[in-house]
Amino acid sequence: MSPAEQKKQIRQDILARLRRMPTNTREKYSATLRGLLSPFLAGAPKCIALYYPLPHEVNLLPLLDSYPLHRFAFPRCMTGRQLKFSYVSAPRHELVPAAMGIPAPLETLPEALPDEFDLVVVPGVAFTLQGERLGYGGGYYDRYLPRCTQARLVAAAFPEQIVPHVPTEEYDLRIPVILTP
Repeated sequence: MSPAEQKKQIRQDILARLRRMPTNTREKYSATLRGLLSPFLAGAPKCIALYYPLPHEVNLLPLLDSYPLHRFAFPRCMTGRQLKFSYVSAPRHELVPAAMGIPAPLETLPEALPDEFDLVVVPGVAFTLQGERLGYGGGYYDRYLPRCTQARLVAAAFPEQIVPHVPTEEYDLRIPVILTP
């Protein structure tokens, strides 16, 4: 089986697992993961890259209320499989359905440049505890993250997302810190 076929199979298996997870379990794990992120958010105001959670993903949105002095930015998928992040302070009003139905910042919001980030919380489908990451297959983050030269890269994952191995290719980036309950 090729690496691409292996990735596809892992994606299908993990996404099916995540969709079966009870809502109360997802909420409990999300709260725990927000707590595990707290040490990364402590101290002086920071610039943080987050993502809007899909129904099966870790919900980190309450961090905006918990850390009102930080600046939070969310991604928008652009042409050429590129990401553009914009600052968001009120997700309910400033995020609208965009590419693939994923809420993204209004185009009128100020852009957050990659070298402004102190912390990037990276989404994904599966992770190893050694930092291997399997995304959704578009390569958006693998293209964007090398530009975040000042940022600490972290992923917050449910236990169901932790796997022993992810097939990697030369363009797949490792995430140095994988948080899981």
